[in-house]
Amino acid sequence: MIEGLKETILKSIAEGKDMLSVIVGQEDAKEKVLASLLASHHILIEGPPGVGKTTLAKHIAAALPPITVVKGCPYHCQPEAPVCPQCKAKVSAGGKLEAVSIPGGQRFVRLQGSPDLTAEDLLGDIDPTQAFKYGPQDYRAFIPGKLLKGNRGIVFFDELNRVTEKLQNALLQVLEEGMATIGPYDVDYPADFMMIATMNPRERAGVEELSDVLLDRFDVVKMGYPESLEREKEIITRYGLRMDGIEIPEKVIDSIVILVRATREEPWIKEMDQAASVRATLSLYEKAQAMAKLNNRSEVSLEDIKKVASSSLGSRIKPSPESKFYDDPFNLINELVESVLGG
Repeated sequence: MIEGLKETILKSIAEGKDMLSVIVGQEDAKEKVLASLLASHHILIEGPPGVGKTTLAKHIAAALPPITVVKGCPYHCQPEAPVCPQCKAKVSAGGKLEAVSIPGGQRFVRLQGSPDLTAEDLLGDIDPTQAFKYGPQDYRAFIPGKLLKGNRGIVFFDELNRVTEKLQNALLQVLEEGMATIGPYDVDYPADFMMIATMNPRERAGVEELSDVLLDRFDVVKMGYPESLEREKEIITRYGLRMDGIEIPEKVIDSIVILVRATREEPWIKEMDQAASVRATLSLYEKAQAMAKLNNRSEVSLEDIKKVASSSLGSRIKPSPESKFYDDPFNLINELVESVLGG
């Protein structure tokens, strides 16, 4: 269990607070996430882009209490029990490790899944020059990987199912034992972290099938788009930027949400390989205000939404291969706007 995590969760429950209130709705998913964290289980969140997965992970880390670490150590070593080569070398040389307190938000590291990512990137490797000088088993020959930077905190691994099977296998030991072995060397180091990973829907292009043995190391939680129009309106009014001197009528806000949600619903869902996320809703909300401002008006109109729809939605939807709009997504947006908002 990561230091302070259990206490933070139990305190929020005792006080009747929603520790994950930064996420609007998604009550079932949030409850399952907290249960997994309380049980010290790694979590794999499956869901489309833009539903708040990164925000959730960052918020969990930010809610953690401060901890004492070695000043200047990027691996959050405990002063009394350092694990990284940098701190060990200093101690061996007779130096003193200075202690400092860091907030929970600094106990967060993000990794981006990619086919190019290697086991050495994550776990670390041996520097041949230093290995020749000190020997391959000496900690001074070890170059720590990115995972060690998540030591004593939260590691957020975005798009885990975009990494190769070889890298998936490299993660098994560290997730199961909290220990990484640098092969082919017999070098172990502790990696004490909680991993919150994300996975794109299995039908998305460019994803790898996660092995059963890797999935066995995670609790899987599903997150989806906002459950209702009211939830989505709450998100954009809470997190969307407001421009001074510009009013947004309620009917315009409704139209923005209805337009975006149409990409996820019948009959338009048949045209979509990827629907528009909440990021598209926020983009429309903010750019419509900017359009009104550019035209020296103090109130946003439906015409403003129509003007910015293609730029806000163009990169955020993907027509399905079966759609007649497959090679022309902007025509799809035009027809969508005409159908939902009128010509």
